[in-house]
Amino acid sequence: MITSEDLNPLLNSAFTKEITWLDASMRFPLDEIIETFFDTRKRTENALADLTDTQAAFSSNAHGIWSISETVTHLVYTQGFYHNTLPNISTSLMPHIVEAARGFGEGSRQNVSVKDLKVSLTSATERIRAVIEETRSSHDPEKIENNPAFGLCNYKTWVLLLLAHEVDHIRQLIAMRRLARTSQ
Repeated sequence: MITSEDLNPLLNSAFTKEITWLDASMRFPLDEIIETFFDTRKRTENALADLTDTQAAFSSNAHGIWSISETVTHLVYTQGFYHNTLPNISTSLMPHIVEAARGFGEGSRQNVSVKDLKVSLTSATERIRAVIEETRSSHDPEKIENNPAFGLCNYKTWVLLLLAHEVDHIRQLIAMRRLARTSQ
């Protein structure tokens, strides 16, 4: 697993374009990136523990952070993009998700109950695990595509981007969890 001390500076360098996402994805083995993603997803799931629906819906005008409800629904929705991308860059014949994110910030929904957030996140985790397991050994590491937002990407780059997205939003979720709990 990649430690946060190693991962955070790497992601920051890629987000700020000091290095490319393709270069960033070459710094660690694919299995470590995948393991770190699922560990981070588990932290996202654990952050929902002991929350009330009111806390999950809490938003603050003083802080430009999405509510927990918005963050989790966005993560679940945008995962469809990766669900479609990973089979495309591998030799898998897995079916695509009909509705998948195409831009930034899509899929966020307010006032979703904690119970429903947990169910949808668990289901999304099962779906992305199946996609990764189906494609992780059927991709060509030399196959590279050019993406307008992220530049040159291979399979491992897309998995790192999935992880980076999760890391970015878990930070928001934890900050909002603290704000929501102290506001009540």
